[in-house]
Amino acid sequence: MGNNLRHLLFLISAGGVLFIFSGQSANPSAKDQSLPTGLSKHLDSLRTADDLTGWLYTYREYVYADPVNRISLLANAQTTAWRSCKNNTERLEWINCLIAQGFYLLRSGNILRSIKAYENAYQYYNEKPLPDFDLIEYVLKPLGNNYTRLGDYDRAIFIHEKSLLLAQQNDTLKIAAVCHNLATTFIWKEDLTLAKQYCEKGLDHVMQNSPVHGLLLSTLAEILLKSGNIAAAEININAAIKILSALLSDKDQVNVPYWLRGAWQGKGDIEKEKNKPASAILSYKKAIDIIDNFYNGERKREKAQLFVSTGRVLILLQQPKKAIESFDAALSLLIPSFKPPTIDKLPATTELYGENTLSDALQGKADCLNALNKKEEALQCYLLLFITERKLRHEFFSTAARQQQQKESRQWVESAMNTAYELWTSTGRNEYAGKILLIAEMSKAQLLLDEMMNNLLYNSIKNQDTLLTRQQQLITAINDYEKEAALQTTTGNAGNIKLAAKKELQFELSLLQKQVREKYPAQQIIIEDEETPTVESLLQRIPINTTAVEFFTGTKNIYLIEAVTGKVQQIRKLGNAEKIRSAVNDFVYRYFQQGPGNMVNKPQEYYREAYTLYRWLWPDSVTGVQPHCMIIPDGVFGYLPFDALVTDSTYTINPGQWPYLVRQTNLYYSYSLQTALQQQQQKKHSTLFSGFFVSFDSSSHSSIPAVKKEYEAIQEIMGGNFYEEQEASLSAFNKSLGEVNILHISTHSFLQGKENMPVLQLADNKFFLFELYGQRFQPQLVVLSACRTGHGLLAEGEGIISLARGFIASGAAGIIAGLWNMNDETTATMMGYFYRQLLTQHQPANALHAAKLLWLQTEGAEFQKLPYYWAGMIYSGANEPVIVSPKVAAIKQWKIIILVLLALLAISLIYFVKKLSLRK
Repeated sequence: MGNNLRHLLFLISAGGVLFIFSGQSANPSAKDQSLPTGLSKHLDSLRTADDLTGWLYTYREYVYADPVNRISLLANAQTTAWRSCKNNTERLEWINCLIAQGFYLLRSGNILRSIKAYENAYQYYNEKPLPDFDLIEYVLKPLGNNYTRLGDYDRAIFIHEKSLLLAQQNDTLKIAAVCHNLATTFIWKEDLTLAKQYCEKGLDHVMQNSPVHGLLLSTLAEILLKSGNIAAAEININAAIKILSALLSDKDQVNVPYWLRGAWQGKGDIEKEKNKPASAILSYKKAIDIIDNFYNGERKREKAQLFVSTGRVLILLQQPKKAIESFDAALSLLIPSFKPPTIDKLPATTELYGENTLSDALQGKADCLNALNKKEEALQCYLLLFITERKLRHEFFSTAARQQQQKESRQWVESAMNTAYELWTSTGRNEYAGKILLIAEMSKAQLLLDEMMNNLLYNSIKNQDTLLTRQQQLITAINDYEKEAALQTTTGNAGNIKLAAKKELQFELSLLQKQVREKYPAQQIIIEDEETPTVESLLQRIPINTTAVEFFTGTKNIYLIEAVTGKVQQIRKLGNAEKIRSAVNDFVYRYFQQGPGNMVNKPQEYYREAYTLYRWLWPDSVTGVQPHCMIIPDGVFGYLPFDALVTDSTYTINPGQWPYLVRQTNLYYSYSLQTALQQQQQKKHSTLFSGFFVSFDSSSHSSIPAVKKEYEAIQEIMGGNFYEEQEASLSAFNKSLGEVNILHISTHSFLQGKENMPVLQLADNKFFLFELYGQRFQPQLVVLSACRTGHGLLAEGEGIISLARGFIASGAAGIIAGLWNMNDETTATMMGYFYRQLLTQHQPANALHAAKLLWLQTEGAEFQKLPYYWAGMIYSGANEPVIVSPKVAAIKQWKIIILVLLALLAISLIYFVKKLSLRK
C-alpha cells in the first residue's frame, strides 16, 4: 500500500474529507481568493512545477483540518486542476480524492451524492486499473452498501458479488465482510433464507471475537428476529454487543463504534418485539450516545433512523405528541433548515429529496398528527411523502427495486386515503374529494409512467451522439443475453459467465443513463413536471362526455372515485375489502380463466354473481349520464371484464338478451389518468397499417386455424402491409415497429424462461417484449388478438404486468388485448367487426364497443352470446381518433394518382404539339 493511500486511511478514520472533483480539465488561471496567502502561493508553486500529486495532497490536507467550514472552497477546487493525470501516482491521488469525497458525504448523510462520488471512482478506476489498489475496501464495499441504503438492491447485489469474486482470490477476512454486506442486502429484499446463508458463510471465514465476528452476529440476530425466532436473536445480539464493546477502546478498529451502534439498534428492535418499550428506547439511546461520542456531528442519517425507531415505540405507547418530537428531531437532522416551532410544522417541498429515512420520518409524523386529530396537517404530511418517494424512485435503476418501493408504500397511502376521506365526509369540501383522486393517481402505475416518460425522453432527443449510441448498444447487448437465457441456449459455466457479463452491462447502462439525464436536463424537467400532477390538471385530463371511475384497493377499504371533466362527482367507500377482492378473484377464475364450461353449464349462477358484483362496484350515477366511461382499475379489478356484468336482477334463459353493462355505456380502460394523458400526446407520424398473422407454432407444434379467417376478414377492410405465415418474419416485424400507426398481431404468445418473459412467436423466430425498449415506437394502436395478452402477474400498486402493458410502456397510444383464452373463431370474427367499425367510428374504444354489440345482435348459437366469447377483448389507453387507411381508400388513392399522371401527360403532349405548330 502506497504512502498516499495510508494517509487517506488516516484521514477517513479521523473524520473524512469532502473533495469534489468531477472533471480533470479547467481554467488553469482560476484562483480561490479565500485561501490563506501562504497556502495560495504554495499551491501556485506546485502548479508552476506541474506537480499535480503534491497539489492535490496539499489542498485536501488543508480541507481536512476543518472540513465543515471549508467545504465551500472545494467547488472552486474542481475548476483549478489544470490538466488530467499522466501517471499512476497522480491517478492514485485523484481516486483518493473521489473516495474521500464519497466517504465524507456518507458520514454527513448525503447518500445520493456519496453514491455519485463512488460511481465516479469506480468508472475512473475501470478506465485504467491501478496496481495494488484495494478496490474492494475503498470503492466496491461502500458503493454497494450505499445502494442498499438507497434501496436499489439489485445494483447492491451486483457490486457485492463482484467484491466476493475478488475477495475469494486471496483475502479471507474480506470474504466475511462481503458476505455480511450480501446478507444485509438480502434482508432488505426480504429473502431471509439467502441472507442467513451468506451470514453463516461469513461466520465460517472470520476469527472468533473479532470486529467482523461481532458484526455478523448482529446481522444474524436481525435475520432471526425477522424470522420470528426472538430468543435466538437475543442471544446473538447480546454476544455481538459483548464482542464489540470490548473492542471499543481499540483505536485501530475504526469501524467498531459504527457497528456497535448498529448492534444496540438491533437490541432495541428485539426489545420492542418483546413488548418492552422502555428497554427498546434505552437501547436506541445508547446507540445515539455512540454516534454523539465518536462522530462529532456526522452520521446524521443513522442518528435520524434511531429517532424514527424511538418515535415508533412512542406511538405504541400512545404518546403521539412525544413521538412527534422524535420524528421532528430526525427531520431536523436530515433537513438542517427545518426547525419546527410547533408540532404541526412541516418541511417545505423544495427541501425534500429521495431518502428512505426521510420518508420514514414523514410517515411517522403524519401518523402522529392523525392520532392527535390534526387531520389536515396529517394529510399535507402524507402528500409530502409522494414527493420524496418519487425522487427516490428516480434513483433506482432496476424495475424490481421500484416495484418493492411501490409495494412498501401502500400502507401509508391507504392511511392518506382514509384521512382525506374523513376530511371530505366531515367538511363536504370539494378540495378533499380532489385530494382523494390525487392520492389514488399518485399511488398507481408509477413505474409504467416512468417507462413512458423515459420513452418520451428518448424520442424527444433528435440528435444522435456517442452517449445515445452507446446506450443503444448496451440495450441491444443486454437483450441478446436476456434472449439466450430465456431460450436456455447456454447452461453451466458458460451460462454463468454470460450472466456475469450481462450484469456488468446492466450496471454500465445504469451509470450511462444518469449521464443522459444530466446531458439533456431540459427533457428531464419536462418529465418531472409531468410527474407532479395537481388536482386541477388531473380533472382536466378526463375527456369530455366521459366519466372516469377510478379504483383504490386497500387492505381494509376499497374506494371508487367518480369524476368528469373538471369535477369529482362522487366517492364511495366499500368496507370488507378482503371479501370483495376474494369474490372478484373467484368470479374471474371460475367463469373466465378456466374456460367456458362453468358459464355454459351454470348460466344462472354466473348471472347472479355478475349482478352482485355490479351492485357492489358500479355507481348508479354513471350509467346513462355520459356516453363513455373510463375504468381505472386497481389490484384485482384489472382482471375483471366490467362489460360482462349485468345490471338487472331478473334472470332470463336467453344470454343474448341479458342486460349487460356493455349495453349501457362504452367502457374502456386506462392504467391512470396520467398515463392516458401521455398516450394522448403521442405523435401521429404515420398512416401505415401492418398486420402479422402466424397460425403455426413450431415450438409447440400447434396451430390456430382461425388466424387465416382473421387475416382474410381484416384484409378485406384495411389497406397496408399484411404478413402471413412465412412472410411474418422477425426482420419484417422489427422493420415495422418504427413505421406503423396500427400494428395488428395475430400469433401465439406465451411466457418464456425462469423469469416468465412475454414472447410473441413469429414465423422464423421469437420476439421478446424487452426488445421494444429503446426503440422509436409510437403507433396510435396495437391490436393483440392472441390469447391472454392483457393477463399477467399483479404488482401491488402498479397493475397487471402483461404483454399489453409492455407495448404501452414502449410508446403505444392505445392497445386492444385479451384477458383470457378466448375462442379463436370468435376472436377472428370480432376483429373483422372491429375494423369495419373503426373505419367509421375512428375512436378504437367506440369501435370495439360497437363490435361487441354487433356480436350480441347477430344470429348464431345462443351460448356464444355468453360473455366468455365476446367480453375478453378490452381497449386500454387514450380513446383518440386513429388515422385509418381503408382498402377502398387505398385503391381510390392509386386511381387519383394515375389520373393526375395521365392529366400531366396530356398537358405535356398538348404543350409539345403547340410548340411544334408555332415552329412551323
